[in-house]
This record gives sequence, C-alpha cells and structure tokens, in this order.
Amino acid sequence: MGIYDALHIGYSGLSSSQTGINTTSHNISNANTPGYSKQRVQLGVKTPLHTIPGDIGRGIDVKSINRVHDEFIFSRFKSSSSRMEYDQYMKDTLTQLTDIFPDINDTGIAHDLKDFFNAWSNLAQNPADSAQKILLAQSANSLTKSIKDTKISLGNFQTRLDEELKVAVDEVNSIGKEIASINKDINRVESGNLANANDLRDRRDELELRLNKLIDANVFKGVLHSNSQIDRRQTDQGTEYNINIAGRNLVDGSSFHPISIESSTSTKNAEFSSIYYLSSENSSDKIDITSHIKGGRIGAIIALKGDGIDKEQKATNSIIQKYIDSVDDLAKGLARAVNGVYASSPQSSMQSKIFDGANEKTKLVDIDGIKEGSFDIVVYDKSGKEVSRREIVINNETVMDDPTNQNKNNIIYQINSGFDDNGDNDATNDIDDFVDARFGDRAFVIESKKSGYTVALEDKGSNFAGFGEFNRFFDGDDASTLKLNDDLNIDPTKIRAYTSPVDGDNGLANKMIALQNQRVDFSRRDLSTTTNTIEGFYRDLSSKVASDAASSVRTFDASEALNKTIKEQQDSVSKVDMDEELVSLMKFQSAYQANAKVISTIDKMLDTLLAIR
Repeated sequence: MGIYDALHIGYSGLSSSQTGINTTSHNISNANTPGYSKQRVQLGVKTPLHTIPGDIGRGIDVKSINRVHDEFIFSRFKSSSSRMEYDQYMKDTLTQLTDIFPDINDTGIAHDLKDFFNAWSNLAQNPADSAQKILLAQSANSLTKSIKDTKISLGNFQTRLDEELKVAVDEVNSIGKEIASINKDINRVESGNLANANDLRDRRDELELRLNKLIDANVFKGVLHSNSQIDRRQTDQGTEYNINIAGRNLVDGSSFHPISIESSTSTKNAEFSSIYYLSSENSSDKIDITSHIKGGRIGAIIALKGDGIDKEQKATNSIIQKYIDSVDDLAKGLARAVNGVYASSPQSSMQSKIFDGANEKTKLVDIDGIKEGSFDIVVYDKSGKEVSRREIVINNETVMDDPTNQNKNNIIYQINSGFDDNGDNDATNDIDDFVDARFGDRAFVIESKKSGYTVALEDKGSNFAGFGEFNRFFDGDDASTLKLNDDLNIDPTKIRAYTSPVDGDNGLANKMIALQNQRVDFSRRDLSTTTNTIEGFYRDLSSKVASDAASSVRTFDASEALNKTIKEQQDSVSKVDMDEELVSLMKFQSAYQANAKVISTIDKMLDTLLAIR
C-alpha cells in the first residue's frame, strides 16, 4: 500500500463529508416544506486490505442516504387526519344547517305558528269579521311557506353536497393517478437496491395524507425496514404497494384504477350522485361503492346527503334526509290536527281524501295515522241546533265498508244503520235519517239527506276526521304540498269559525286556539307515531339540529386534539430540527477540514518524495 492509497483515504473522507454537508444543507433548505422528512447520511468503513500483521484501512464509504420516517406513526397520523377531516366537515355543515332554523328576531316556523294561532284568537273575538278571516288566511299562507322554504333549503344543501362530492372524487382520482406515476419512478430509481428515492417517497406520503383527508383509504406496503444505524424506526421499503378504497384497489403498484361519480335519479328534494369503481379508466364495468365509504370528507358528505335512493325517491342513511322527513312529519301532523278540528264545523257534505291502495276490506288502523278510538257524527238543523249525534267506534278490526253487511264492524254500516241515537223511540230523528255515507273510489263521502241540515265530525281520539282529510282547512300531505285549501285561499271569507251554524258562534275558533297546547299525533316515516304539541314537535326538530351541531363541535375538538398529539409525534421523528442540523453541519465541516489537512499533508509528502528523485 503506497502513498497514493493514503491520498484516496483522505479523498474518501473529504467526499463523505461533502455528502454530509450537502444532505444537511438539503434538510435546512426544506425545513418548512410540507411533508418533508429529514435525511441522514449513513457512513461505513470501506473493506480493509487484509495484510500481515493486520488489516490496513481504506477509508470511508457513504453506504446510503435515508429519510428519517416512522411508518407506524405516519399511519396513525393519516388515520387521525381522516377522522378529523370527517368531523370538521360535519361540524361546518351542521353548524350551517342551524341557520335554517333561526327562530329569533321574529322569524322562523315557531313565530309563524304563534301568528297562526293568534289569528284564530282574533277571529274568535269576532267570528263573522271578513277582515280577520283574510288575516287568518295570510298567516296560514306564511306558515305553510316557512315550512316549505325550510324543506327547500335542506334540499338545496343536499344538492350542494352532491356538487362538492363531484369535486372531491375528481381530486381522489388526480391523487391516485399521481401516486401510481410516483411508484413507477420509485421503482426506476431504486432498481438494484443502489439508491433510496427519499424525496419521491416523501411526495407519495404527502399525497397519501391528502387522500386520507378526502376518503378512508387503506395503504398496503410490501416491506417495513428497521434502520437500526439511524434511529431504529420502521420505514417503508420495497416496491410492493397498493391503495384500497371500499375493498377495491385504487392504486396497484404503478397501475391506477379510477372511481367515477354519476348522477342517479333525482330525489324528491335534490340531485343525487353515486360513486362507482372502475377496473380501468376506460372500463364500462362499474361497481357502486357509495355505501361502503365512511371516512374523510367524502365519507362525511355521504353521511350527510345519503348513500342511495329508496323506492320513495328519498335518500337513504342521510342525516339531512332525516331532517327533511321531520319537516314533512310536521307539515302532515299540522294539517291533520287542524283539519281534524275544522271537520267539526258543519257543512252539507264532506269528502275524504283518496286512500291509496285501500278497498272496502282495508282495516282503518292499517291506514297511516288512524288508530283505535272513536268520533262523533253530528247533525244540525237550519237554526243551528244539534238534532242528532252518534258515536262511531274504530277498533282493531274495523274496516271501510262491507256492502253485504256480513261484517257489521265497518264505518258505513255504523253511520247508515238505524239506531235510536236520541233514545226517544222516534225513528225519524236519528243520524241515519239525516245523513248518507258511502265508500267508493277509495274515498268516503258523507252528506246531508235534507235541505238545510248540516253534518260535522268531532274526533275523540281516532284521528279519523283529520287523517281522512274531511272538510279540509289545509291541503297536502308533506312540506312541499302543504297549503291553505284552494277554496279558502281564493275566498278567505268562506273560513268558518263556528261549530254550530248560527251567527256569533265561535266554537271552532276556540277549539283551534285550544289545539295550540294540545298533544297530537305525528306519524313518522318509519311508521312510528310521536305525540307532542305542534310547536313542541317543531322545537324538538330544531333542538335536534342544534344538538347535532353542538355534538359535532365537541367531536371535532376531540379529534383535533388527538390529531395534534400524533402530529407532534410525527414531527418529533421526521421534521427538520435546525439546532440538530447546525450541529451536523459543524461536525461535517470539521471532518471536511481535517480530511483536507490529510490531503494537504500527503501533498507535501509527495513533494518531498519527488524532490528526493
């Protein structure tokens, strides 16, 4: 081994120190670069020259340049970031939804409900006053408009979420495509295990983080490697790699399989799109994965807007759809309660709504809202005097009609049969002498047989009058269709305030006022029934929205705190520490200077050697 070997040893030290300085400089330059992992130079002794009496060193080698990265902590960070993004989107959206239910500054449904019942109170004081009837019609229209506008606003939110979903899906595809391209570059750079594609892996990790914020993605990497010479952290190595979404591979190595979004049939309230998995960018084969996506911003959007459409053209598994359903339940319950009271105002004839899917043998209790109980049918004469009253009982077996009269437990038989209602043995003054009832074309018709006589229905717990929509004040069966009856809207002076058709009677108006504080039945979409006051039902709905928003804030605060903790762990491992880098810089600078001194010394030795010659 000669003097030139000593020169090469010095050069190896000079070169490795230069590599260390370059790497440290790279770290310092990227101290504030998002997603950058600090890098460390791994140095090792060159294979020595084996001689007698012992090995002669040959200098130093740069074995590798590794990024400082812990895959386990990074996986936790991705997961917590996905959860935090989900919770933040839920918080932001639900907080915005509370603005639809203001009920402050004299606005909102609750205020319009008070105005509606106050208008009845004013009419009760002067039941024949046309001006008060016009004001009542206006308050009814304001109330129905507020309910309808609330439903429209919720539907608009669903449409907006659908538009945001399309943007998010496009971003997922863009990220997936770029990751597949990066995988190809990593394979090329690291072929033969001669180099580490540190910056490419950092870029891929940054994209993975962005992807997990959008959607709950599972990333599988073939090999985890522990670099004990640096910090014993578990880092990813190798070329095996895939990203799984909803059980399907979005990225498989350098291959990319996109997801697509397509508009389905619109719901009754908004546009609706579903997410599909494609085996390739140009594939016609698609699999609906909407209901399998749970996390990230897209998962939050789906939870809010729904993951499908049912046979009623309503979104399934949707938070907003539940609010819409409750608004519909409010409208339906309001209409049926008011109509039930309004049916006690007598008229010469009345007709029910059409009972879809019903026939003579249909049981009354199988119809939405009608339950076991009874109602009175009452007849008034020309002077407004009650002349006859009969209780009609509805039990678990009562049907619409039986023309053969084999089953006498039906409504038509109970109204039309000859009973001594007044208990006076007079066969000419009972309900069947004044009233004729029939069931045809899926609807009931009840009308007076004699001129000048009027008939009314007074419900006693069965909901038959209101849910059957006899003598309607309100038309419609949900928030979209709820409105003041057309005849009353065209001519509000037709609104009746009486239960007995005589001047000055305000019995109906008083019943409407009392209705404000009465508990009534609200039929839910799931066929359950809730009992509450009308205002109480609305307050429960608005409180539910506010409670969901407040809960989402608390959930977000918790997930944000967890994410912050894991982020600090991530930073403690991978983030550039300027003090640490400056120490490294001084260390490599000193080594560079020392190796330069070695080379300078060897240079003088060469001069001396040449001078001898």
